[in-house]
Formats: sequence, C-alpha cells, structure tokens
Amino acid sequence: MSVPPVPQSFTANDSPVESVRFGRRVRRYELVGDDAGPLVAALRVERPDLAIVRIPTSRVALIAELCTLGGQFVLGDCRVIYTRDNAGAGRPQGPRNSAFRLREASAADGPLLDSLVEQIFTGYHTHYVSNPRLGAFALVDGYKEWTRAHIGGSDKHCLVAELDGEACAFTTTHVTTAAGEVVLNGVLPRFRGRGVYRDLLRATVAAFIEAGARSTVIATQIDNRAVQGVWVTEGFALARSEYTIHINFDG
Repeated sequence: MSVPPVPQSFTANDSPVESVRFGRRVRRYELVGDDAGPLVAALRVERPDLAIVRIPTSRVALIAELCTLGGQFVLGDCRVIYTRDNAGAGRPQGPRNSAFRLREASAADGPLLDSLVEQIFTGYHTHYVSNPRLGAFALVDGYKEWTRAHIGGSDKHCLVAELDGEACAFTTTHVTTAAGEVVLNGVLPRFRGRGVYRDLLRATVAAFIEAGARSTVIATQIDNRAVQGVWVTEGFALARSEYTIHINFDG
C-alpha cells in the first residue's frame, strides 16, 4: 500500500532576477502549512544572502523565532490579499468614463511603460524600501523590468489604459482558469480623482472573465486604504493577510 506524500508546509525558490539586481543571492520562502519547523530549519541551513519570507499574520509569534536565526532582521510590510468570485459576483459594470479604453501592450510600448512606472511608483513604499541594505538601489528600475516582462506572454499580460487616447494607467496580470491575478497596477498622478482606477479594475476583471478565470486576486500593503475601498465596492472580499520579512544573512 502506497503512502500518500506529506504536503509541504512551505515553499522556497531562488529569485534570479532579484539576485542579479541586488548583487546577492536572493531566495524567497512562504509558509503555506501549519508546521513552521521545516521553514525555520531550511533558513537555518541555507542562509541565502537575502531571504524574503512571507508568513500569515496569524503566526506573529513566529517572528521571535526568526529573529534568532542571525543576520539582520527587517519587517518589510504587511500585505492584504483580496479575492473576487467572478462567477458569483458576475461581470463588472462598464467604465464610468466613456472615453476609457484598455489595450494590450506591445514591445513598442516599452519606453511608455517605463515612463508610467517612473511617475507612479517613485517613492512608493514596499518591503524593499524597508530594507536598509537595499537603499543604494533604484528600486523603481525593478518595477520597470517587472512590467516589461509581462508584455506578450501566454499567461502574463501588460495592459495600457487610455483616456481620450492618452495613456493614463497600466496593469500587469497573470491569468489561469483558476484565477486572474493583478500583479502591479497604477494610475498616473494627474489622472487620479477621476474614477480611472475603478475603470481600470473593472476592465481588468472583465478581461479575466473573458479568459475564463473563475476568480480575481489582488494585493496591497495594509495601509493603502483607498484602493481597498474600491475593491470592496467592486465585489472583492478580504481573503488573508501576511507579513513580508527580510533576513540579510550577508551582514
């Protein structure tokens, strides 16, 4: 009689793109089960230059144990993850701005996307900003690279929003039949306060439904309250929350 495999209580993956950008080995970990022992043991043995660890906020007591591993401990951020049941909530309403359009980005949009990212995310606080060891890096360049990497993929997409024919926002996504995930999105500062973000969200969810995605997933830092208010009124509900932790083992 075969013995069923024991589910992994955590995931661990090297991050080549971040490793190149930061000039150190970066490895990402996430606690996905109840037993944190294997995760702590792996960190104790592997000790990458930079470990980026995500744990549920319900496991706050684990932070004290992670602090005993050595290296420099940084509490990066607290993320909240919302989901929308696309079948249950139905198709979203159309855009409130009649001149709003959402189109697929092409390779020729690279410079435009760089400009959008620069204007939207310069100074934006993420878990990277919390880490003093990463202060010398132009973190917005990482978002540019990340955004361009979503152009023209089979399951990854980059979409440009236009209002009256002028680029005003963008979103990057990862789409499967299980879920459409909003990876990164934002609205240019001078277009904010005009309902563009809501139109962007509605159009993105509609695109997910067209692709057959049964749900929509989106996340942000807990103190980013404005977008969460929009999400709730568009059929999203809070699913879970997690801490992002950096452990600099290289100093």
